[in-house]
Amino acid sequence: MNATTTANPTPAETNDVSTGAPARELVNTLLLTSSLERGGAERQVVELAKSLDPGVFRVFVCSLSDDNPLADQLGPVAERFSVIAKRNKYDVGLIRRVARFMHAHRIDVVHSFMFDAEIVGRLAGRLAGVPAIICSNRCPHWQRRRFKLWVARVTAGCFDRMIANSRAGMLYERDEQKVPERKLCVIPNGVDTNRFRPGRSPDLRDALGIAQDAVVVGMIAHFRGNKDHDTWLRAAAEVLKAHPDTIFLSAGSIDGESPDHHFGRARDLARSLGIEHAVKFLGPRGDVAELYSMLDIKTLSSRFEGTPNVVLEAMAAGLPTIVTDVSDNALIVLEGETGFVVPMGDAALMAQRMGELVGDADLRRRMGETARSRAVEEFSVEALGRRTGEVYLDALRAKGAAKVAGLTGAGKNA
Repeated sequence: MNATTTANPTPAETNDVSTGAPARELVNTLLLTSSLERGGAERQVVELAKSLDPGVFRVFVCSLSDDNPLADQLGPVAERFSVIAKRNKYDVGLIRRVARFMHAHRIDVVHSFMFDAEIVGRLAGRLAGVPAIICSNRCPHWQRRRFKLWVARVTAGCFDRMIANSRAGMLYERDEQKVPERKLCVIPNGVDTNRFRPGRSPDLRDALGIAQDAVVVGMIAHFRGNKDHDTWLRAAAEVLKAHPDTIFLSAGSIDGESPDHHFGRARDLARSLGIEHAVKFLGPRGDVAELYSMLDIKTLSSRFEGTPNVVLEAMAAGLPTIVTDVSDNALIVLEGETGFVVPMGDAALMAQRMGELVGDADLRRRMGETARSRAVEEFSVEALGRRTGEVYLDALRAKGAAKVAGLTGAGKNA
């Protein structure tokens, strides 16, 4: 799809069903994303779109890519999903096309996700006169690329607020990018605790040839260098010496820039370590919730992260987790209570912690139950919608927007 797919026209206001009189105008809110492919940031766009209060916000979602497999999960918001595809690497006309969309739908708030959308959202928002322009920090890879850093700095004056999904991301923007602290806030990712919940999936185990009584250790993550599958596999090799019946499962999207590099390297390392019989590489999967239901332990060996969705999903699914001490992982996973936190690249300690959980079913159960409770209480999508909505309203109030006077409770269940 290369042409713009236009959302339904924006009605001027809602009606009060009790009196029939015109009610307060809704806040027209655009979630602008580089794509809706299967990834962590993209998943959060979907969850946020569904969790913002429809009595306060009229949500539009727009992708700058034709690659949008998650679009069919937008629920009621899907009728206001549009594509304004980027035509080439230097498609400067994209800014004007997005600005026209914003103007046509009288957008009050634009919230952008990922680099292309971040920059387009800032510039198009200013061009269209959008009152509140919101940006994101989600541990983007482009922070290491000089040109993109320069573009981000040059356009930094165009946004009103920046939402980081981790304290580490917020500190980076404050200290390295010199974003004023008054513009910054932290809202962790949210997880759908109804979709991700404790339970078993015996059929999937059968389909994958995994014994029902085997302990399965999972690594669900993109096959990218920052996920450090090498450390995970070296830890697995150590665990198998003491627990030879353990199964290790790895699933995740393959880096589009080098389709076979990290995926192939991981398989090669498993062979060289002599553990290929115990490791199942599944590649990209659409049945992530079902995958969690066949795991006993969730691991993540990343070198850097924002707020990793996979950790929150595993916690909601009632799994103990082992993560590396990067970004806010140690604030999410409570050491010794919901799982373990190990130093980045420390295969020996990761193996030790894996072994403790593999060998102790009661410990797995206790940690999993605590993790589930923590996910429900602290990281729900309802909390995500409520917290993010309040940032939108605060930014609009700062601009003197009349339609937000007196509005509070910006999440569905506020």
